[in-house]
Amino acid sequence: MPHVMISSKKCTGCHMCELACSAWHEGAYRPSVARLFSEVNPTTAAIKGHTCLQTACAKCQEACPEDAIERHEIEVRAYGLEPAKGYVLVVNEDKCNDCGACYPVCPYGVIHEHPDRKVAFKCDLCGGEPQCVAFCQNPHVLAVEVRLSKADRAFAGAVS
Repeated sequence: MPHVMISSKKCTGCHMCELACSAWHEGAYRPSVARLFSEVNPTTAAIKGHTCLQTACAKCQEACPEDAIERHEIEVRAYGLEPAKGYVLVVNEDKCNDCGACYPVCPYGVIHEHPDRKVAFKCDLCGGEPQCVAFCQNPHVLAVEVRLSKADRAFAGAVS
C-alpha cells in the first residue's frame, strides 16, 4: 500500500516533514500534531523515522471498536513518482470516541490523541499529495518518499 518512509540514511533531521504535515492539517507550524516524526539521537546523530504503513499494517483499524478507522481508495501524486493507486487508513472523527484502543497497538507509535479535538489522528497521505514529501529539504535524494508494496503495484496495474 502507499505509505511514506523516512530514510535513516538520507534524512538530515531538519523536521521540515513535520512542519509541512502540521501546516497542511492544522494550518499552523506545530510539529506536536504532525502525523509523522523523526527522532534524532543527540549522542550518535542516528535518525529514526516514524511513519504509518497504512493498510500494510492496519493494527489500529483492527483494534478500533467503533470502526472509526476507515480504508479509503486513494491516488497518490508525489514528487518523482508516477501517480499510484492504493488504500490509506483515515480516522473518521465523527465516529471516533477517543477510547484509545488504537494507540498502544501501533508498532510505530504514529497514531495519537489529538490534543485539541480529543480524537485519534494519523497520517492520511494528505489526501494523495503528501506534503512531507513535497517539502523534504533535500528532494534530490528524497529522504522522505512514498513507497509502494508489491501488492500495490499489482493493484495499480490492474486498475489502469
